[in-house]
Amino acid sequence: MFKKIIDHLNDYGFIKTISWLYNCIIFKMKSFRLSEFDFKTVKIAQSRKKYLLSKTLPNVFIVASVPYYDIGGGQRCSQLAKAFNKAGYNVIYLYAYKSQEFQEIKMQIPVSAHLFINNSTLNFVKKTVQKNDLFIFEAPSKRFEKILSIALESNTKIVYENIDNWETSLGNNVLDEKMLIKLLTSATLLTGTAKTLVNQLEKYLKKYNISKKEILYSPNAVDEELFCGAKNFNKPEDLITDKKTFLYYGSLWGEWFDWDLLIDFALDNPRYSFNLIGDYSGINNILECCPHNIHFLGLKRQTDLPAYLKYTDYAMIPFKTGDIGDYVSPLKVFEYISMYSKVLTTSLPDIKDYPNVYYGNTIEQWKEIIDKDYEVNYDSANDFIQHNTWSNRVDNIIDRVYPEFGNSILKDDLSIIILNYNNKNIIFKSIDSLIKFNELYNYEIIVVDNGSTDGSYKLLEKKYKNKIKLIKNNKNGCSSGRNLGVEISTKNNIMFLDSDQWVVSKYWLQPYETIIKKYPDYGLIGWAAGFFNKKGYAFHVVDSFEYRYLPPNMLCCNDISYLGSGGMLMTKDTFIKIGGFDEKYDPTCYEDTDLSLKVRNIRKEIYYCQYLGLVHLPHQTTKSGSKTHTQILNEKKIYFKDKWLKENKKLLKMFVKKG
Repeated sequence: MFKKIIDHLNDYGFIKTISWLYNCIIFKMKSFRLSEFDFKTVKIAQSRKKYLLSKTLPNVFIVASVPYYDIGGGQRCSQLAKAFNKAGYNVIYLYAYKSQEFQEIKMQIPVSAHLFINNSTLNFVKKTVQKNDLFIFEAPSKRFEKILSIALESNTKIVYENIDNWETSLGNNVLDEKMLIKLLTSATLLTGTAKTLVNQLEKYLKKYNISKKEILYSPNAVDEELFCGAKNFNKPEDLITDKKTFLYYGSLWGEWFDWDLLIDFALDNPRYSFNLIGDYSGINNILECCPHNIHFLGLKRQTDLPAYLKYTDYAMIPFKTGDIGDYVSPLKVFEYISMYSKVLTTSLPDIKDYPNVYYGNTIEQWKEIIDKDYEVNYDSANDFIQHNTWSNRVDNIIDRVYPEFGNSILKDDLSIIILNYNNKNIIFKSIDSLIKFNELYNYEIIVVDNGSTDGSYKLLEKKYKNKIKLIKNNKNGCSSGRNLGVEISTKNNIMFLDSDQWVVSKYWLQPYETIIKKYPDYGLIGWAAGFFNKKGYAFHVVDSFEYRYLPPNMLCCNDISYLGSGGMLMTKDTFIKIGGFDEKYDPTCYEDTDLSLKVRNIRKEIYYCQYLGLVHLPHQTTKSGSKTHTQILNEKKIYFKDKWLKENKKLLKMFVKKG
């Protein structure tokens, strides 16, 4: 450390050295406090435990270099953890190195345990691990050696992901050749996040005389639920805009970042604004060289980033090409594309030919791109993202590691019913996804049109022909439309989806199947849920609670008052027995709340499970918050309460929340 201080004095002088040293000290102090983010279990109130069902799919251990929250939670290991959790797996996140970020960001971590690897953690893993669990290692670090030994002793599945060229400076204190050989030898599956990294794995197998194994090309991806260009966002207050506005987020300290290119481009275009999001505490020498139009916004949560992209002309990847850049699959590029951003980047081999991405290695080439003012190709972006979500990456791993999961108890016995009312902007995305992910289930798709006037009925008829059942309702009604859909259904199980929901996973119904196996006499399973207030009206929804009211190690619960219609699953026999939806709720509001109570009224239970492989773009039809919708809501809630005060008022008092 003393030598570093002397070197810094010689290079930057006394004042800059004092500033640098202060930042180092503060960072060290903050890093000791980061243990507050570690936990072995998510706390559950004793009063709730009898209403919860634990996850039963294999545990997934994400063995990462750094904590979940590094870079705002936007790195690959964090995204895989979140995606496996969403798929219904019990995720345990283990990391080997303390955070090196100066700025502390608090966030909700969607895993069952988040732990720094030490002796206590090793004991926890030994007690927790079961045969057939899955371990995913992201680096050949010696610090993972004992975790790998536990995984091997417990007869688990092992995936090694080659995510960087560790033979460069990135591998300092990470690359351990003996550990690399152990991982290559013991892995059930190998993955490379860039084509060059796949080639590198092939060379390693030959070099170390290891039997040939499947190597999966698995580039980074996007959380489409978060980065959805069709959503509306408020403009961030600290985003600085100008004639053209540019954005970059991610690491700012790496040697691969081409500061010379960015600074020269900013100097050459003083009316352009460049916003950089990331931890900049260790680059004081860079800060002093930057012109006035480069703005450092600090570190942000990943959940904050879409809003910045929404109000940006160009998203940037100013990386140097070479031994590091040529081996990278920039995670951010998938998020940029999903937000319908135009992307300005250097010539990185792995993202060549991606939609709406433009390449140049000089300021002249970048200027030429900007001058051409390309239009965003929305269709290409949508098609690209459909094949490059994190759910897709999880599916590819499951296909190879758990081939036995390729069977479904719902196969050939499920009808999916969707309503359409002037929703041509989104319903095609919904139906396309249902068709794409139908291999495992072979369900029938029924679309009921509630008198649309936007031309969507004819478009649906023309595009899908024999792929769906399309029927017209003689009025606009959620209850009557769904009842009509059930009438023409031919399967024993029925599911209701909203037209602004779309499927993102091959195994999207697997969590529901687990519940059916556990509770074969179930009444209703739903992806959305809520609670009554003391007056007997629908009040808080699960989105208002931490983890959407379901701790990450729990699969489902029944301590909720009602379920929402989007993602409802039930048997056709139950639907008929309760008389279907009450059509007095037409056109909308409270019909799903009423259906939930009708199920409970025949002594069947309703279960809330958020782990359904869907993305939801809410209020595309109902226009919630409008004067008309509010008037309908007020009318229907009075009818609902009066009805159930007569039918069974006890049901209005179940799991009430204050308000």
